[in-house]
Amino acid sequence: MAVTTEVFTIGTAIAKVVTDSGDSQDVILQNLEPAEDPDDLARAGYLYLVGQKFTLPASSTAIFNMATPAGGLQLEFYEIVSTAEIVFAELIEGGTVTTTGGAIASYNINRDAADDAQTEFKAATAVTGGSVVSAELITASKQGGGSADKFTKIHTLRGGEDYAMRFTNQTNQETVCFLQLGFSEKFNGENAVWVGDGVNDGIRLGGGERLQMRLQQGQTLWAVSPEEAQLAVMRQD
Repeated sequence: MAVTTEVFTIGTAIAKVVTDSGDSQDVILQNLEPAEDPDDLARAGYLYLVGQKFTLPASSTAIFNMATPAGGLQLEFYEIVSTAEIVFAELIEGGTVTTTGGAIASYNINRDAADDAQTEFKAATAVTGGSVVSAELITASKQGGGSADKFTKIHTLRGGEDYAMRFTNQTNQETVCFLQLGFSEKFNGENAVWVGDGVNDGIRLGGGERLQMRLQQGQTLWAVSPEEAQLAVMRQD
């Protein structure tokens, strides 16, 4: 009995991953992409961090903008801190944002991986229109957000969109604020491989998942993925 192993790069075009054989064969397929949870995404180099410290004078407002890439992004966790006063934080989708200055750098949490996030963060001076899709009041506890250890308050954002983050000091005293976002640009099934005739048509293998089966003489298998993914195939016939 011969055992063969091959790794395929699966994309949006359906690809044959198991060819027919004159004998029956046992097949194991494993999606080599990371699982979709933030912990695995971080270790695989798909999770990024961006932060900014800024001062809010009495009754004033600060604005930052996230310009998302075509595939969108997912906020996996975030933290908002105010040192002294109550701050109202809003996430605004679809507004017209006036940005200023250069891009704010974001960094891959896996420091062996590239700082190659496509999302652009900038300070802004104004936002008009749009819809407030999320809001939070930073109260006397002086801290709010979705904690990194529990990965709560996940936000999945549209692709090719401007999202303004507006922070308003609710008091007549100055406060210093800190914002930190953990985000991914490969999420919610973009790691998945579909064994079958198309996306949503067949057996779905999420990141790290495997499938084992026996094929009869002459049978083949095909696979496809919403994004580029690595699929390992081991055959014994």
